[in-house]
Amino acid sequence: MKIGEIIRKVYPEARVISIRKFKKGVINKTYEISIANPKKDLVIRIYPSEFWKAKKENYIYGLLAKKIPTPKVLWEGKNYLLMSKIDGKELSLDRKLIKDAGFLLAKIHSIRFPYYGWIMGKKVRPKFRRWLDFIAYDFNQKSKILMRANIIDKEEIKKIKKVIEKNKEILKTKTRPCLLHKDYHSSHILVKNKKISGIIDFEWAISGHNELDIAKSCYYMFDKKKNFEKVFIEGYESYKKIDKRFDERKSIYKLLTIFSSLAFSVKHYNKKWIEYNKKKLVYESEKLD
Repeated sequence: MKIGEIIRKVYPEARVISIRKFKKGVINKTYEISIANPKKDLVIRIYPSEFWKAKKENYIYGLLAKKIPTPKVLWEGKNYLLMSKIDGKELSLDRKLIKDAGFLLAKIHSIRFPYYGWIMGKKVRPKFRRWLDFIAYDFNQKSKILMRANIIDKEEIKKIKKVIEKNKEILKTKTRPCLLHKDYHSSHILVKNKKISGIIDFEWAISGHNELDIAKSCYYMFDKKKNFEKVFIEGYESYKKIDKRFDERKSIYKLLTIFSSLAFSVKHYNKKWIEYNKKKLVYESEKLD
């Protein structure tokens, strides 16, 4: 279906003025559309192969609509979403904004689910009652990707699995499953007029343990900027307290994040990121061994 036809499902008299494709995004295609009659800027997000992601993101934006600023879904197609455009630039290293970003992540985590697992469409599946069981399942799925591609050998996977096994007691959390963004970093946190104007891109969201999201965000944004990490955590805790054992779990979650990133890099064959994540994985696993 053509972009103009999609837009006229919501705005019958609309005329497309311009179309700009976003450069970022490995899998999905995202376009900014300017229209007249009425004069608006919109976003169309197309999911070429994983059609269920359109339903998923629409569902999650609906859950969050009254909690945090997110795009408004105007139309859901089989494999696309037509949404309002949120103006803003990506998050900068501003202490107030970083504190606000931590606060908003805690609000995302206030959405609860009965089970741990991947969110597919509007459902959690496969679903697990124990967080540790989901970690094991997710780890095995990503191990298969890496083994098939012959990126790391069995011994390296066994070594990482041993680290998880050694630390399984602190991973036996009793925290209720909650919504994780799973890719909460600067590019997905938009800022306008010195305020956070929107949080976008929930395609990797899962139902999980909130600390995985916190640890991943800290790794992506503040791995070499620990002072800003403290500000982010302070913002988070202004809404929701973090368990005192988070510092023990953080390094394990960092390792799992790198493992997932390596599997993603392999799945979409990004040679540069394969090499980078492979080196990071060896380094972090040796620290925890």
